[in-house]
Amino acid sequence: MRDEWKSAAIENYRISYKGLWQNMFQQIHSKDYDHHMWLLGPSSYVFSTNGLRWGIDIQFRFPWIADSLGDLLAEDLSKLDVIMLTHEHSDHLDYSLLSLLRDAPVKWLIPAFFNREKLLETGLPSHRITWVEPGRIYEFEGLSVKAFNSLHFRPNNGSGVPEMGYMIDTGRINALFPVDVRDYDASKMPEFEQIDCLFTHVWLGDANALNLPCEPFLTRICDFSIALNPKRIYLTHLYEIGRPITDMWTYTHAGLVADGLLARNPALDILVPRIGRAYSLLT
Repeated sequence: MRDEWKSAAIENYRISYKGLWQNMFQQIHSKDYDHHMWLLGPSSYVFSTNGLRWGIDIQFRFPWIADSLGDLLAEDLSKLDVIMLTHEHSDHLDYSLLSLLRDAPVKWLIPAFFNREKLLETGLPSHRITWVEPGRIYEFEGLSVKAFNSLHFRPNNGSGVPEMGYMIDTGRINALFPVDVRDYDASKMPEFEQIDCLFTHVWLGDANALNLPCEPFLTRICDFSIALNPKRIYLTHLYEIGRPITDMWTYTHAGLVADGLLARNPALDILVPRIGRAYSLLT
């Protein structure tokens, strides 16, 4: 990554994001896109499964991205059935967006460890919030969500924040979201019988993005992902334009991870999604 490439990525957001958004939300309501996923941002997802529209960690790192959408933002997100949140970092949580959606008929799954006072200040009605506890299963029509404590704390110094991961069963596929993992020890994860789709957030060490090949984290993330035995891996958490380039993961890093994964399992299906495009969840 170079500074000029980061600048180009930001300019591309300014020019093209509204058009990408309109196309995504036209597709999400089409019967032709059942069991599909779209990236709204580096680790911000929307899905259509069994007629249910749901999202994970919908947020905008820069207010001007949301502002560029105008009325489309609230209009389209209000049509989602469920939104799940994972942890309280700013690249996953946007309080202004929660406030914007306070009158929308959206059901919210929010980890019980979140700052409830700050959350309720957004105006979200308490009857639309389910406070999520690890080990519990939350059911919606055509969707089963199992919550678990994920691994955002670094093993060397304990820094990090609480984080909720989700295992989602649509009846056709099981999708696992460990979200932002910092402790690549798969033995600390719950046991899952089958993982069709694993969403791996690329992270290769603090301030380590320019130190290619980013070891020992490259080996660790590959070993962690393979140990979960998924059929398909989606590599996300790329091009977070709010980060300095020393902490910004790009397609270069995704390529390194993909090479490491394929060296361990040449038959593994690997996708590197791009913002605005539709991707099937069916393996």
